[in-house]
Amino acid sequence: MFSINGPLASPGHSPRVLLVTRCSIAAGPSCIKNEFEALDTSYAVTVAVRDRAAPVEEELERLEAVAREARADILHTHYLGEIAFIARLAELTGLPFTVRTHSTDTTALQPRGLMLRLRQLMQMEAPLERRPEFLNVVRAVHSERCLGVLALPCARPWLARAGLPQDKLIDCFPAMRFRAFHDRSPNGDAIMNIGLAGSRKARPDFMRLAAAMQGAKFDLYADAEHLPRLARRNSDLRAGVDLFELPPSEQRPAEYKAHRWLVYTGDSDLPALGWPVAIAEAQAAGVGVCMPRLRPDLAEYVGEGAGVLYDTIDELPGIVAGSVPEEMRERGFRQARKSDIEQHLHCLTDLWDVAVPRPARPAAIREFPAAGQEMLP
Repeated sequence: MFSINGPLASPGHSPRVLLVTRCSIAAGPSCIKNEFEALDTSYAVTVAVRDRAAPVEEELERLEAVAREARADILHTHYLGEIAFIARLAELTGLPFTVRTHSTDTTALQPRGLMLRLRQLMQMEAPLERRPEFLNVVRAVHSERCLGVLALPCARPWLARAGLPQDKLIDCFPAMRFRAFHDRSPNGDAIMNIGLAGSRKARPDFMRLAAAMQGAKFDLYADAEHLPRLARRNSDLRAGVDLFELPPSEQRPAEYKAHRWLVYTGDSDLPALGWPVAIAEAQAAGVGVCMPRLRPDLAEYVGEGAGVLYDTIDELPGIVAGSVPEEMRERGFRQARKSDIEQHLHCLTDLWDVAVPRPARPAAIREFPAAGQEMLP
């Protein structure tokens, strides 16, 4: 076992975990919130929000003090980009650490297409896995203090190719709250698209589909900064798509229920598409899902017979004009359960329990804000 002050005298307390995040649980992405809320009180979790505006050395000193005050046994964080920092904190405190990665931080490591390779050559930009900051990540994961890195199954070959040790990688589906979205009641008739809108090619595909299906209701949910650009494209294509800002996570189940189909879009020239949690959320809500066939691994995520994989948007009018086949809907419910955080949380906590055996008794959960932030109730 690991401890700040040397080996523990006995495993007679709940594992005490210091979760270091980029922002508060309430303001952060749903994947982190879902993980945090799924942890039962057998784990004493202290949340420390990293102040990214502060000098790194000052933040390390501050968080070392937080770890000592919380008497932490284990450090935990999210995203590849935080590994080097958490590894330095682990050295200062003498603690082991775990990391959960996500689509947004691992897709950059997948094999690059010709267009992206040419773009990097023209900009004299080194691939991510060759940059000094990423080499620090690789060294940190190889260290004995790293208990493991949770990653989407699609990311395993990308991470291994970049130098992360296979035995430290734990395959894990996205962190979704199945119970919050699961609803077998009838769905509405609209067709939706949801997610970040960074690609300038993917969303127009959805609009072209809408333009080809005049009379059907199409709803697009996107981050606020991209809505003006999308509105202009919507007008140019005369698509008639209704545009909405991404709703907060607690409002999303109702939004899914108003729709019959989810048409997810991606850019084959810039395949920054991982395993978006929206697919599992929609399946749990009884929505039929259509996913671009950008990589073979996407078939594993969508599930056999649990959705539609398409090569071009032109294939979809005849599909989404109709109802979702009942067998596809049922398979979607079953497939969505694979992303249920309550079902696969053990992939993370098993690592903690090896480091600090867990007794069967409750413990408190606290949150430490960054300097200058208010503490959550």
